[in-house]
Amino acid sequence: MSLSIAEKRKAEPDNELVRRVLAGDVEAYSTIVARHQARVFYLGLKFLRRTEDAEDFAQEAFIRAYEKLSSFQGNVPFAAWLYRIAFNLAVNKYHLKKRQVQAVSTVDILPDSSFSPEHRLLSAELAEWVRRTLHKIPDIYHVLIRMHFFEGLSYPEISKSLEMPVNTIKSYIFRAKELLRQKMRAWDKEAVHG
Repeated sequence: MSLSIAEKRKAEPDNELVRRVLAGDVEAYSTIVARHQARVFYLGLKFLRRTEDAEDFAQEAFIRAYEKLSSFQGNVPFAAWLYRIAFNLAVNKYHLKKRQVQAVSTVDILPDSSFSPEHRLLSAELAEWVRRTLHKIPDIYHVLIRMHFFEGLSYPEISKSLEMPVNTIKSYIFRAKELLRQKMRAWDKEAVHG
């Protein structure tokens, strides 16, 4: 018994589906969407909290991924590449929503007086340094650091989401932390001597 085209696509690896889409087989993208939709939706729900917002978010994330598909080089799993696009979009939407809520609010929030201005400035500088540095490390490390430390996902959760072995994830996160430590030491030296 021969398989239908849809059944064959379901069994194809992501990279092959991407190749098909880029060759003009737009229908192959619907298989990619079906395969990853639940994970992207869940990410949106985690950030945005409302089902309707998460649905809109997932649709936008897949549109963005489709528009950037030609930039996918296959040096990281497609799921990780897609997740980075979705994660960045989720962070942007979360901050936008937060700003809108703050703009509507009439309550003045006083700064935390338990920290000195110097401490707050240093914390802000460190946060900005981390944000910039994450964009300088390899994509897969960037994605895993964000998933594990910023989203609080466990290794098994990341493994399921990205379809990667847990030990590989542990190894990548270890390497990513080492890279960040090296860059932090360089930043410390720069701050002291700069």
